[in-house]
Amino acid sequence: MDIELLREGYRKILNQIYAPKLYYERVMTFLREYQPRRIRIHLDPQYILALWRSIYQLGIHGVERVQYWRLFFWTLFRRPRLFPLAITFAIYGFHFRQIITLHVSA
Repeated sequence: MDIELLREGYRKILNQIYAPKLYYERVMTFLREYQPRRIRIHLDPQYILALWRSIYQLGIHGVERVQYWRLFFWTLFRRPRLFPLAITFAIYGFHFRQIITLHVSA
């Protein structure tokens, strides 16, 4: 297989896997099914700052803002114990999309 064809296929796979709509749907499916034993949350100022940054970056400026707010409120009202995990996954998805944009698509 030609190396450029291989790279292009890899780019397409990564772009599809981390496309906001599909990524957030997978996160919500996971959160629907996930049964944690017990989640302990320590109210660390860094977590509060991360939440505010995610609201600003993903919920206001991000291309995924519709999916972000859907996940945000769905988790808050239906699985509130998993809210920190949902926000963490949203941040992970943003991070992976940034890596794809900066390193794989270049």
